[in-house]
Amino acid sequence: MKILVTGSAKGLGRALVERLAAPGRQIVVHYRSSRGPAQEAAVAVEALGAKAHLVAADLSSAAGAAAIGDFVRAELGGLDVLVNNVGGFIVKHLDDLTSEEWESQLASTVSATFHMTKAVTNLLRESGRGRIINLSDSGADRLSARPRNLPYYVGKTGVLIVTRTMAVTEAPFGVTVNAIMPGVLDNSDPLPAITKIPAGRHGSLDDVGEAVEFLVSEEASYITGSFIQVGGGWNL
Repeated sequence: MKILVTGSAKGLGRALVERLAAPGRQIVVHYRSSRGPAQEAAVAVEALGAKAHLVAADLSSAAGAAAIGDFVRAELGGLDVLVNNVGGFIVKHLDDLTSEEWESQLASTVSATFHMTKAVTNLLRESGRGRIINLSDSGADRLSARPRNLPYYVGKTGVLIVTRTMAVTEAPFGVTVNAIMPGVLDNSDPLPAITKIPAGRHGSLDDVGEAVEFLVSEEASYITGSFIQVGGGWNL
């Protein structure tokens, strides 16, 4: 199985490449500028028995995504799974938000998801069992005022719309497209009190990894266009 996880040098992305690493699998570790952490992630992947491939690109542009697509075809010869994990996050009131910050947030969320998916669509179709898993947010399906993080939620809601749209267009080719909506994870910043979370605990990186592994599995081959909440009741 050939797998690409974007933004996988650190944080959730790093946890996902390690979760998906297994003998016989090839894992593409993508980073933009964090080469050192990406190399460490690649070492961890190979220690788990998988083959790691490192690639650097800025996914805020179509050109950056296309470069990764070319790399994957040349180095791996195909692709079975794309996990669109990359995405920035800022907390800033609308009154203080700049146009540059607005554009940057949209570029790193919905635009990066669109560009990267388009760049490898043919590879996933050729696979015959392609999987696209997009990372959104537990509150992205609730249309409400977001004065402190507006562009982030506009971007993550956009990811859900892209997910549903591509689920329809890719189904005839055997490609499934789903979204995972993490809630508060134990590496989140800021980290709300546990008492605010219905499940009584913060989520773990492994909670998200379990959901990703399920969507990658053969058992999930008929699941497409779904949004899976991994938040313990947060934001419902």
